[in-house]
Amino acid sequence: MTGTRENVAGFTLTEVLVTVGILALILVGLAGVLEQALKAESAIRERNDLTRQARFALDRMATAVSATRLLLLPLAENPGTAWSESIRDPGVLAMTLDPTLDRDGDGWADGNNDKDFLDLNQNATRDPGEPERIDEDTSADATYDSAHGIVGIDDDGDGSVDEGSPAPGGVFTDDDEQGGYNEDPINGLDDDGDGAIDEDWSAEQSGDAKPGIAGIDDDKDGQIDEGSTPDDDEDGIINEDWLDAAVYYLNGAVLLERLPDLNPNDGNDFTERVIAENVASFRVERIPQGAGRAVLVDITLGLAGDHAKVQLHTRVRVRAEP
Repeated sequence: MTGTRENVAGFTLTEVLVTVGILALILVGLAGVLEQALKAESAIRERNDLTRQARFALDRMATAVSATRLLLLPLAENPGTAWSESIRDPGVLAMTLDPTLDRDGDGWADGNNDKDFLDLNQNATRDPGEPERIDEDTSADATYDSAHGIVGIDDDGDGSVDEGSPAPGGVFTDDDEQGGYNEDPINGLDDDGDGAIDEDWSAEQSGDAKPGIAGIDDDKDGQIDEGSTPDDDEDGIINEDWLDAAVYYLNGAVLLERLPDLNPNDGNDFTERVIAENVASFRVERIPQGAGRAVLVDITLGLAGDHAKVQLHTRVRVRAEP
């Protein structure tokens, strides 16, 4: 009887080591692919977050500009200075509140500090169709914050904030921070030759030495130019409705929005909140238009994180007077 022997095959040490080496290379490659995928996912998440922040902030600013009746900053370009007033980089943007904004729903616009209206039928009651009177009777310190220009802000872009001494009488009335006091009344002219129109008026806004506008029945009560000279709305009270400023500016890499508090006592009653972080660039430009056309504002906002960056841009027109 012839015996048989079964051959048992096995791996040699060399074969095992080669196999392990190949598996190690595959695992390293997979780990690299996984790492790149995780980085890509992280970059996408970061880009989405940055885009969301940038869009939110840009929408806030664009809405504020399109709703305002008065752009405060940037100022128009001043040919007499060595720096730019109309292009702010890092940016600063300021305007008066939307005249229809009523955050507490009390029926009065937030910018109507004295809660007055045009009493057309003289019955001392606001009836349907009688419009509010907003920002119509300021003091020489137009924003009523005891600072030249807007408190805490470099209005004219010269690198200094709220600079200058008080005007005679101890009042901070240099509304454009350009060294003069009350030199540009509301009359549609560039009285001080600084490129801006009607940006630095006195408590008697129109500069015509009459209450309200000379020769006009401002409050529709049947009388013309009655009362004291600084009474711009001819209602018997002076300097009671200042400019309520909404302000957007950088603090380091954080973009802040400043809004007046409800029912403020003065221009220092405001609250600031962060509307964008990781800001890498913020540029605002005031673009002048021809006569009779509202000003355009060009805004560019860039945010940057560890793995992504975004930059958004918009151009918006200041609301025209109704």
